[in-house]
Amino acid sequence: MLGYWRTHCDYQKFVFDTFSKLIAENPDLNLREYETAILKADILDLDPMKEIIAHTYSATGRPSELQPEIFRSIVIMNHLGFNLDEWHKKLRQNAVLRTICGFSDKLSGVASYYDFIDRIIQLDEKPREKSFKRKPSKKLKKGEKLPNKRIGIVKKIVDKILDGRRFENRPERTLQEIFAAVSVQKSIDLGLVSETVSISGDGTCIETGASSYGVKTCDCKSRGIYKCDCNRRFSDPNATWGCPSAEIGQP
Repeated sequence: MLGYWRTHCDYQKFVFDTFSKLIAENPDLNLREYETAILKADILDLDPMKEIIAHTYSATGRPSELQPEIFRSIVIMNHLGFNLDEWHKKLRQNAVLRTICGFSDKLSGVASYYDFIDRIIQLDEKPREKSFKRKPSKKLKKGEKLPNKRIGIVKKIVDKILDGRRFENRPERTLQEIFAAVSVQKSIDLGLVSETVSISGDGTCIETGASSYGVKTCDCKSRGIYKCDCNRRFSDPNATWGCPSAEIGQP
């Protein structure tokens, strides 16, 4: 079940009180290093998110604690360019970053981050171990593209939409609702975005920390075989890789 949720007003007071205490203990403390992260977290009101994600938690059981702190921590982690393992280690060592995220004495474990991510992006997890497919050896010339694997797929989707079908069970739906309530609506309220604006989207490539090569699970290397097609383990089995535009290597 969803546990205690610190309001944004309480979070701002916590940050002010904690920074005041840290500066009193260490007058040379430099907060300007993280000025942009502090400002980003200060205006990131996560109160609307509670109602949006409540349905992903059961009504009974042990309460899930520090959920807004975990989400805020992920935002700041990406803002500063860390991966999760590096970030968690950094938080243990840096009181300023812990304060920006909203953590006091208790720090959420890495597993709590993954559990939170699984709740707001509800993917049907694919097996982590699967066959390894090598990239085509033929190099494409400038302006060339690989042939379509699924000819007519766009027409099929259009036909289904015209027949009244809606894609409501998309895994990123909850995350999109959070973005709309926390970021877009707040920007509209502040007059930064017109209420009559029209927004269209396309397939956007998102970077992943996973590798398209995976990790070998066989013993071929010990037998002197360095190039094999045995199954491999992938840290992000839901990721796909391609060569969109010039962004080679992104999924």
